Amino acid sequence: MNYSPTVDIVIPCYNVTHIVEKCVKSIMVQEYDNTVKIYLVNDGSTDNTAELLESFSNQSNVTVIHHERNKGLASARNTGIKAGNGEVICFLDSDMVVKQNWIKSHIQILSDKNVVGVIGDSKIPEGETANLLDKYLYDKRRGARQFGEGKPINFQYFLFHNTAVKRSVFEIIDLFDEKITTYGGEDTELAIRLWEAYPESLRYSSEAISEHHHKRSLDEFCLSMFHYGKSNLSSLIAQYPHYSNELGGQWINSIKGYGLFNPLVRWGVRKMHRFCGCFWSVRYLVVDAVIRGVRSALVGK
Repeated sequence: MNYSPTVDIVIPCYNVTHIVEKCVKSIMVQEYDNTVKIYLVNDGSTDNTAELLESFSNQSNVTVIHHERNKGLASARNTGIKAGNGEVICFLDSDMVVKQNWIKSHIQILSDKNVVGVIGDSKIPEGETANLLDKYLYDKRRGARQFGEGKPINFQYFLFHNTAVKRSVFEIIDLFDEKITTYGGEDTELAIRLWEAYPESLRYSSEAISEHHHKRSLDEFCLSMFHYGKSNLSSLIAQYPHYSNELGGQWINSIKGYGLFNPLVRWGVRKMHRFCGCFWSVRYLVVDAVIRGVRSALVGK
């Protein structure tokens, strides 16, 4: 592989004492021939995350940066971007653990001059039993993986939990929007601008795999998605109304939306899910939570 750029890895960290050491150690043993610098951004953690990150500060290629308070993923990622100067920036969430070929897998696809960004795949940690939410989250019908490799993907499938982007794009599209401080949406907002500037240049890699160490129940996940809909998705749709359908806006206040996402149908799906939950029942409940969040935000205006 002739393309071998310098690489910055930006890892925003918030209250991840259970996994952050394993995350960082998996990054430090990457098989890659050029310079790799790691930027660990402690985003105002209230547990022992700061101390764990400092244990890596004696490594020559590791920089630990502390936010005095929690500012959100957009701000934490921007801090890491501005601290480095690598030709490629890899973004990894701090509850992810990767294999030794992780950087190489991203770079291999970025070696195409027409590609500016790559999103990797995620899976449940080895040896962990998958619950219904896990089976839904990592299903081949979800996200960028449904399109396979080699094909351009749209912005709504380009998230930043396990992603590599050429630094030069930020000179064109600017950084993450730091007004987004709560769960979800900050990566979609940036992905819209990235996709508008480079509409055929985003790809998926099945080889750049991360294990996601964040076990949640369906109820917990739906609550976070409700707040995402209420706080951020409603604002995204208002900011980018021409992408309303891609963002799910056609289901919010339309006749078909209220016909499918209403208390009666929700009750029936929940009852069915309790006895024979499947991919589709989980999907309905997750999407329903987001839509309820957006509707509640609109009512409050």
